[in-house]
Parts: sequence; C-alpha cells; structure tokens
Amino acid sequence: MESPVLRWSLIALAVILAVKFGPSVFGSEHKVQPVPAVHYVDAPGFVGDPVDTPSGQPPEGDICSLQGLDFVADFSSRGAAITHFRLTSEKYALSPAADLSSTVSNERWRSLRTLFRSVSRANAPDGSDQLPYDRFNWALAAHDGKSCTFTHDAPSALVTKRITAGTRPYELSVETTIENRAAEARSHRFSIGAYAYRKNEDVKGSFGRVSPFQTDLTVASGEEVIRKPKGDFQTGWFEKDGVDRYVAVTNYYFAQAIVPVADELQPRPQGELLGEQWFAPGQDPDADDAGMVFHANLEYASRTLKPGEKATYRQDAYFGPKERDLLAAALGGHARLSDLIDLGTFSGVAKVLVGALRFLAEHVTSGSWGLAVVCLTFALRMLLLPLLIPGIQTTVGMRKIKPEIELINERFKDDQMAKTMATQELWRKHKINPAKGCLPQLAAMPVWFAMYTTLQTAVEMYNTHFLWFRDLSAPDPYYVLPLLLGGFMIVQQKLVPAQGMDPMQQQMMTWLMPLIFTTMMLFLPAALGLYMLTNSVLGIAQQLVVERIAQNQSAPSIVVSEPTPTAPRTNARA
Repeated sequence: MESPVLRWSLIALAVILAVKFGPSVFGSEHKVQPVPAVHYVDAPGFVGDPVDTPSGQPPEGDICSLQGLDFVADFSSRGAAITHFRLTSEKYALSPAADLSSTVSNERWRSLRTLFRSVSRANAPDGSDQLPYDRFNWALAAHDGKSCTFTHDAPSALVTKRITAGTRPYELSVETTIENRAAEARSHRFSIGAYAYRKNEDVKGSFGRVSPFQTDLTVASGEEVIRKPKGDFQTGWFEKDGVDRYVAVTNYYFAQAIVPVADELQPRPQGELLGEQWFAPGQDPDADDAGMVFHANLEYASRTLKPGEKATYRQDAYFGPKERDLLAAALGGHARLSDLIDLGTFSGVAKVLVGALRFLAEHVTSGSWGLAVVCLTFALRMLLLPLLIPGIQTTVGMRKIKPEIELINERFKDDQMAKTMATQELWRKHKINPAKGCLPQLAAMPVWFAMYTTLQTAVEMYNTHFLWFRDLSAPDPYYVLPLLLGGFMIVQQKLVPAQGMDPMQQQMMTWLMPLIFTTMMLFLPAALGLYMLTNSVLGIAQQLVVERIAQNQSAPSIVVSEPTPTAPRTNARA
C-alpha cells in the first residue's frame, strides 16, 4: 500500500542497490598483482624521477604555457608533456579540481608524454632502434601562447612535437613527427598516454556517496565502450586493438581523453589501460597515503623508416569537465565523448532525467539547478501518480476500516494467529488487497534508482550554489538538510501511520526510518537530499488529501466476528 514506510523503504533499497552494484563508495581493497618494473634507458644529462632516485626533484627545464579556451596548460622540456592543466572558467577555477594534473613530480606519468620504444611489456626487445634512449631532454623550439613546439635532435633521428590549443573548450591537438637520420633503415614504436595518480584517501567515499576523485579507465572503439575500475587489473594491462575513438582516465566529474586522428598510412593504435598500485616498501597497499597510478595509452604498431623518411602521428585531446553539451561537441563530435558519462544500470531512464533537468534549468528556472531539481521532483511525482493510485485507494480503504482493525487488535491482543486471520477476513470482506498498492511502487524503482545516479554524477551540480549550499554535489555543510528531511519524514509517519502494525512496530518505524535517512544525508550530495526533501513534502500533501477523502467516506459498522479456522494463513503485511 502507499505509505511512508513502504515508499522510504523502497528508496532505501534503491540506495543500497546503488551502493552494492554501482561504483564503489567505500573504497576497495583489491590486491593488484605486481606489474613488471619498467627500467628506462636515459640519455646523458637526463635525471631520473623521484621514484627512481632519492636525490629529490630534478631540474624542470624550460616551461611553455599554452592559453586555451577555459584552460591554461604548462608543458616542460623535461618530457615535452603536461606539468599543470588549470581550468579557468568561473565554475571550476576555485574548485579543488581546478588543476587536472596529479602527476607533476614524475615525468613518466605526465599526460601527453610520448615514447618511441616499447618499454611497457616487461622490457622485452621489439627491435625499436630509431632512438637509443627512452627518456631525454627536449628543446623548446617555439611558443606563441597558442602552441608549443619541442624538438629532440639526435644523430639517428629528429623528433618534432607540436601541441596546439583547440578552438573549443578544453581541447588540444598533438602532432609528432620523427625523421630517420641514420644511414640505414630503423624502426620505432610510438605511444602517447594520459595519467592520473590518486592516493587511497583521495578516492575513499562515505556511506551513500562516491568520492568525486574515484577514478576509472575507459577505451572506446566503434560501438563498444569498455570501462575498467581500479580493481580490474589483477593480471596487469588490458589491451584493445584497433581503437578509433578514445582512451581516457576519468572520474565522476572530469576526464582526460585522447583520440587518435585517422591516418591512412597508420593502422589504428592499440588502447592500453592499467591501474598500477604504488606504495613504499613495507607499506600497506591499502594505507591512506598509498596510491595508484592510472594509465590510458595509445600505442601504435612498430614502424620502420628508410633513411630520410618521416612518420607523423596525430591525436586530439579533451581534458576537462564531463558537461554533456561540451562532450557532445568535443573534437567535432566524431569521438562521441558523451559515452564518458556512466549512468549505470538504468542509464536509459537516467538520460531522460538528465535531459529534463537541463531543460528545466535552461528554460524554466533561469539557470538555477537547485530549483530545477525541485521542479523535476514535482513533475516525476505527477507522472508516477497513476502508479500511486492503487496505493491511495488501499490507504483510503484501510482508513475506513481502522476502527475495526483497532477492535481486532484489542480483542486478539494475546493471540497473534487469530488476529492475523481476523484481519485477513476483514480485508476480504471490504475487498482490500495491500499488495495491490505495493507492486506499483516497485515499478517506480528504476526512476528512483536513475534519479539517485543522475544527481550523484551530474557535473552540473559540481561547485554549484543554491540557497545556503555552496556545492550541490557535496553534503550540506550546516546539516540543515538532513535535519529537515528527518523532521518531515516524522511528520509524514505521524499523519498516516502504516496500517496493520502493532503500536510498537509503528513507533519503531516512525523514528527508525527518519533516523536512517537523516544519517545518510550527512554524506549524500545536497542535490539528492533536495530531491528527497521535496518528495517528502509532496508526499505529506498527498497524504493530507487522502486523509480528507477518507474522512468524507462513511465509516462501516463495527462488527468483528470470530475468524474461521479454515481461513488461509498469509502474511498480514504488504
């Protein structure tokens, strides 16, 4: 039947399912098998990373700053890769995620880093002899604020790498050319990657809430999108041949995606993903200050160049927020970066909800996402009303026979079996079926589950202000919302307590469910709490209407007969 207990129990079940089958909110304790160590061959004058030597941070080299649309990126001649990637739009500039770089100290993990020798597979030789070194210092050859050009001039090869800001937000293009200067044919194997380093403490969630820095890896080719959480690398690298869309390191709100540019002279590259644990000797891998490095690489097939021959590799990149409009248009749309957003099991329903939420924010609430959540909750309540009508009818019927229920409870207070049988007979007499109200509620479960996922993952809520909330994607810092939700749930329970329960059970449900949800809302995003609070207020309004209807119905005469011994014994509750 339609009741506060049933409604909130089902919502609680939806949250539990999200916790159980959705992205991890408690962190994980996956033991990743050790990945064979990579031992780089360094050019003379190149100083290793801090993870290689205890000598401290090596000199950085020349820095080239690139001004793009809504970002500023810094590149170092030490690796010709990103040292900082700062978001400059008003929404993100002052947020904790304003700098997408998380691997500044170590050159080996800097995004858009390029290699020309295959060193990722237990250092097995593959005949890459174009360059004798894996790591070397580049020279900053040119920069104009919109592009950075780095070169490496070696006796056997001239390498030129040019990074250019795109014409759309958060976009870059990378072009790398290698020329064979040797007197004989030589081979190389080109790769480029995106990286992120996260400590365990960064990705720990709380009950019901995922850390915004919970990181996954994704590779997409054709219609196939493969997502790999950090626990999926017990056997080492994951490989996908023939990638034509992207590889990406992604968290709830931001992504680093690299897209291969089609080239008839180059076969499609291989996508390579790895979640690699990093911890000190003797340190617990699950310690808060231990961590994991996430790799998302494009590796091209080995290529042999004749003397004087050149090979050019081109990629586009999107490093920025997972805003739906931006992703849909990013890099011309052909990479379909919208698939970077994972809406879970009920993604079809969630996409509709996201579309409705965006429409309301843009056309109804003048850009207020908080008001859009309120309006969407009201609209959902109206759309789901046909599913609630059987429960409302059951509630009205139960209210009509309430005096008889109370008489049964008093008459058979010491005989639970007789009380159950008498209640069943009363329900049959008045054609009341509590299960008739329960089943439609289950049909609404996908909507509640999808709403949970939508509001939990929407970057539109990230760092968005509403009323006293500084960030709709974070819990209420003043705990007002949890207390309001708990208070309204108590009012809702008091207005129409669940029928068929003894007073002790009713008291427990009156206080237990509000306590559970108040506790959960201490950790859940404010946007989700706003939805739940609005839904509770609308539920109270609905129950007041039902109460008025029930009071206007004539009460039946109170006649309680002895239960028949042959009456079927079933559960008295829905």
